[in-house]
Amino acid sequence: MTVLTVGLISAEWGSAVKTVLIAAVAFVLAAVLTMLVFEIVGRYRKESIEIEVRNVPSDDFVRSKPIAEKEVPAVEESEKQKEEEVKLEEAAVLVDDGVDAESGTVIVGETRLKVGYNRSFTAKLIQSDDTLKSRYSELYNEFLRYELKSRMSWSNESLYRGRKTYAKFAIRGKTLSLYLALRPSEFAETKYGFKDAGNVAKYKDVPMRLKIKSARGVRWAKELIAVVAEKAKWKKKDVPEANYRPEYQNTTTLVREGYIKLYYISDAEVGKEALNEAAAADLKQIDRTPRDFTTKLMRASLELKTRYSAVKNELLRYGMKSRMSIANESLYRDRTTYAKFAIRGKTLFLHIALNPEEFIGTKYNFRNMGDVGKYGAVPMRVKLKSDRSVRWVKELIATMAEKKGWQREELEERDFRYVEEKRK
Repeated sequence: MTVLTVGLISAEWGSAVKTVLIAAVAFVLAAVLTMLVFEIVGRYRKESIEIEVRNVPSDDFVRSKPIAEKEVPAVEESEKQKEEEVKLEEAAVLVDDGVDAESGTVIVGETRLKVGYNRSFTAKLIQSDDTLKSRYSELYNEFLRYELKSRMSWSNESLYRGRKTYAKFAIRGKTLSLYLALRPSEFAETKYGFKDAGNVAKYKDVPMRLKIKSARGVRWAKELIAVVAEKAKWKKKDVPEANYRPEYQNTTTLVREGYIKLYYISDAEVGKEALNEAAAADLKQIDRTPRDFTTKLMRASLELKTRYSAVKNELLRYGMKSRMSIANESLYRDRTTYAKFAIRGKTLFLHIALNPEEFIGTKYNFRNMGDVGKYGAVPMRVKLKSDRSVRWVKELIATMAEKKGWQREELEERDFRYVEEKRK
C-alpha cells in the first residue's frame, strides 16, 4: 500500500523536483563512499607503517656473523612463544627504556608502540660485559681442545660430537651457565656447586648446571669438562687460545639483524612534545650511549681497545699506576697524575702532563685542554685514531719521562683490551 502511494505521488512530481532528489541521493552516496575509502586507506597505512605482524615460528634458522672464526646459526627455537612479533621498519626508531632495558618504544612518525625484547643467546653474549665474554671464550676454547663442534639455538649454544650433545651454554640476566652431560647425583658431596636441571626437557641430556661467576668457577668447569672427556675417552689436543669475545652491538642493530625479536606490549602513552623530540633524534643518540669510562671501553671497537692497551702498557713501563674514575682512567706516580684516558663517541684520547705551547709547530696533532678543570694538570690532549698516533704518543710519553728523570722498564706486554671487572 505504501509503495503504491509513493509511486502515485512521485508520478505527479515534476522533472525539476526529480532532478533535485536524484542529485541529493547521489551526493549522499558519494559522501558515504568517500568515508569508506578514507577508513580503508587509513587502516592500511597504519598497519604498513607501524608493524608487520606474523606468527613466530618455532624453528626459524638464520646465521650470524662469525665470532672469531666460528660461524653461529642464531635461531633454532624460541623460549618466549608470542602470538605477535613486531618487525622494525627501516623508517622506525627504537628507543630503549634505559640501561639493560627489557622493553622499548618503536616510533614511526606519530605512531608509537610499546615493545618487549626477546633476546637470543647470541644477542645476550654480544651485549654482555667483558668479564662474562672472557669466561665464555676460555671455556669455549677448552671444548675445542676436545674437538667438539658448536650449534647455536635461540636460547642456547650446544657443544656436540658425532650426534650427541655434551654441553650447553646459556645466559640468564648477567650470569653465564654451563650445562654438562654428567649425572648430578655422582657429584653430590663434592666441591662443585651445581644444580640438577634434568627435569627441564631441553636439558635432560646435559642435566648438571654450573653458574660461571668467577675465575674459580671457570677452573672447576674445566675439571668437569675433563671428566666428561674421560668418560667419552677423548684425547685433549694442544689448540692455541683464540678470541671468541664478540664486539658489543646496540639493540637496534641486533633487532635489524634478527638476534632480538620485538613483541607488542601496548600503545605508548607519551606527550606530543616528547614524541616529536624522540622521533627527530638520531639512532646513535637514542641508543643510550654510556657515560662511564669502563662501559665505553667495554663497548668500544677492537681497534680502539688495541690502541688503549698499547699506550697503557707504555705508561706502566715508567712506573705509573692506574686509577679509574667515572669519566676517565688516570695514570699516576707518587700521588701526581701524569696522564688520563678518555673516550668520546668512538674516539680514544690521551691527556698528557706536557705544556702544549712547547710543541706548537711540531708534527704532533694535539689540543690544549688546560682551561678544563679536570685536565688542568694534563693539558695536552692527543687523539689515538691510528697506529701512527700511537707511535707519536709513545714519543711524547718518553719526552715527559725524560723531563721527570724516569727510567723505562722492559715489562712484558699485557692485554688490557678487555674489562675484566666492571666498576659500579
